[in-house]
Amino acid sequence: MAAEVSFGEKAYCKIILHAAKYPHCTVNGVLLIEKSKYKDCPTVLSIVDCVPLFHVGNGLTAMVEVALTQIDYYCRDKGLILAGYYQANTNLKDSAPDYFAKRMAEIGRAHV
Repeated sequence: MAAEVSFGEKAYCKIILHAAKYPHCTVNGVLLIEKSKYKDCPTVLSIVDCVPLFHVGNGLTAMVEVALTQIDYYCRDKGLILAGYYQANTNLKDSAPDYFAKRMAEIGRAHV
C-alpha cells in the first residue's frame, strides 16, 4: 500500500535553503512527521519539519550516530517521528542514491 506524502512549508523551505546554501556539495537530512497524526492515519505522511544533517563528509559514521541520537531526543520532546531522509547530490544529473543514502535507509528500517 502506497502512502500519500505532503510537505509543510517549514520542511520544504529548510530543504531548499540547505541545498541553496551549499550548491557545490551533496546535502542531506532527515524528515519528521507528527506522531499523533501518524497514529490516526498511517497512510498519509505529512512532513512537518526536517533536520539538515551534512554538506561535507557524508560517510562520517560517528557524526551520524551523534546526530541521530540528538534528533531522537528532539523528536521525543516535540512529539515527532523520524519518517525519512533527503539527499541532494552535487551534480544535478545524478539522481541515484549513493551508498550513504542506502545505509541511512537501512538504519531507518531498523528503527521502525
